[in-house]
Amino acid sequence: MGKTVILSNGHGGVINGKYQTAGKRSPKREHGVLYEGMFNRWVVNGVIEELDRIGIPYYHVSPELTDISLKTRVDRVKKIYNSDKDVYLLDVHANAGGGEGVEGFTTDGETGSDAIAEIFLCNIEEDLKDQKMRFDFSDGDRDKESNFYVLRNTPCSAFLFESGFMDGEKDYKNLWDRNYLQSIVCSLVRSITEIYNS
Repeated sequence: MGKTVILSNGHGGVINGKYQTAGKRSPKREHGVLYEGMFNRWVVNGVIEELDRIGIPYYHVSPELTDISLKTRVDRVKKIYNSDKDVYLLDVHANAGGGEGVEGFTTDGETGSDAIAEIFLCNIEEDLKDQKMRFDFSDGDRDKESNFYVLRNTPCSAFLFESGFMDGEKDYKNLWDRNYLQSIVCSLVRSITEIYNS
């Protein structure tokens, strides 16, 4: 079998109506404020449910609703990696900054993460035909490169996926839409299954 996914949903969730992370939220629009950490959990929880149904194993490093630190997340990944080297990290986020579309990140340079990112982004492109793709083909593949803390400090291959811009009007509507959410979940599960069965 191939590699097993380690799932991480970025930022905190909502406890008793209170969002656990400063910032990381949309402007208030017709559906209200979209909290990124809440959305990230919708995605990861959906992925977990589907993986359970089809019998694909996984790890989950951020199950609590509190906003655990990036160092804690990385330490949890390291602990898993120390007992199972055949793993990779999928870190799920929603974006902000006035853009539109989905994108994915690995660290700078050519690493084992690039091949994993390419599987996810190829499937996302195929499965979300109506969504804008924000790819960088300058080095021959779709991912963008950035030394985000979790990507930089994780010992295994790691891919950070941005599901859309919560502060953009079109993406905001998508992120609230159950069909869009299910499309994201199904595409991620498709890639996780492909990597695991490879």
